[in-house]
Amino acid sequence: MEASVFDLGKVRRDAVVTVRLDAMANVRLLTAVNFQAYRRRQYYRMHGGVATAPMFKIHIPANAHWFLVIDVEGLEARPLRPRVSVEPEAAVTTRGRGGPR
Repeated sequence: MEASVFDLGKVRRDAVVTVRLDAMANVRLLTAVNFQAYRRRQYYRMHGGVATAPMFKIHIPANAHWFLVIDVEGLEARPLRPRVSVEPEAAVTTRGRGGPR
């Protein structure tokens, strides 16, 4: 089964990528350089992992051009119908000291 590739373009740090899946899958967030290495089957660095729930979120770690690759390599081959969205930045929550009591 072939991978689904999403070219997210330039995305700012702290944006959130949300992936909705119908089955368990590998979710790889790659910079442009690492995406090329992935395609050549060379060593690459990624963010993400195996999505075992219907919704998987990844925070963008740096301003860059990003690609999202979704596949079932090493998993049970099932049809994937991924839906991907990018939110500009994560909602900020404050915890700990300082706030009303």
